[in-house]
Amino acid sequence: MKPLLTVSNLSYQVGAKTLLKDISFSMSAGELVGVIGPNGAGKSTLMKCISGFQAYSQGEIIIDGELLSSLSHIDRALSMSYLPQYSEAAFPFSVMETIGLGFHAKQQKTLISKAVIEEQSQAALERVGIGHLHHRTVTDLSGGEKQLVHFARLLVQGTPLMLLDEPTASLDIGHESQLMNVLHQECKNGKSALVAIHNLNTAAEFCDRLILINNGEVMAEGKPNEVLSEENIRSLYQDLVMVSHHAVTGNTIVSPYKK
Repeated sequence: MKPLLTVSNLSYQVGAKTLLKDISFSMSAGELVGVIGPNGAGKSTLMKCISGFQAYSQGEIIIDGELLSSLSHIDRALSMSYLPQYSEAAFPFSVMETIGLGFHAKQQKTLISKAVIEEQSQAALERVGIGHLHHRTVTDLSGGEKQLVHFARLLVQGTPLMLLDEPTASLDIGHESQLMNVLHQECKNGKSALVAIHNLNTAAEFCDRLILINNGEVMAEGKPNEVLSEENIRSLYQDLVMVSHHAVTGNTIVSPYKK
């Protein structure tokens, strides 16, 4: 089976500063892969490059056998969806109008009725636990509610590959769990997701694999319990955190502690 996403020797420079250096990895259909690392490691830059919103300096990105650079904007939007770290609305769109934007690429290929768009948009809202917000204006929502609306937009876009940059950063723990469970279910159904994530415990619980980057380079890649080793964690955060394991699941738990 060919990979859905292949990133080869990806580098990105701004002037003399290298933000990404020789990043290489691949993903198959059905995988939920987490990108982890400290602040400034290059996670968001990597996501922007893969999405096509940031031109990279060298390397190659292949989406389902096609070079990213060869895809039209419509074909790119049919192949992958992207949830950036910040998604501020420039206009006071309604929640349903915002989710409806996820149908734009598909509407270039086939006619989709207004009734179908409304039905699928409402279903996506219900899946992420905010069905009651369908009548609201996006600019009136809290940061977490806005993030969930934009996640619902990704769901209706229905692409094989989803890119999410810290999607749970502004969510309470209940909605964080709900979003990650929906994402996990999407991947079980054959979609793939690449998620930049700060919460290492959430990453350990939900991700099939982790890619740990620091200073723009891949430091480790593999199963969560392999990547979240005490050696790797200590090299990043010194003695500011402690590493333990969940009594039931055996998953790594990384937590801060008071000295």
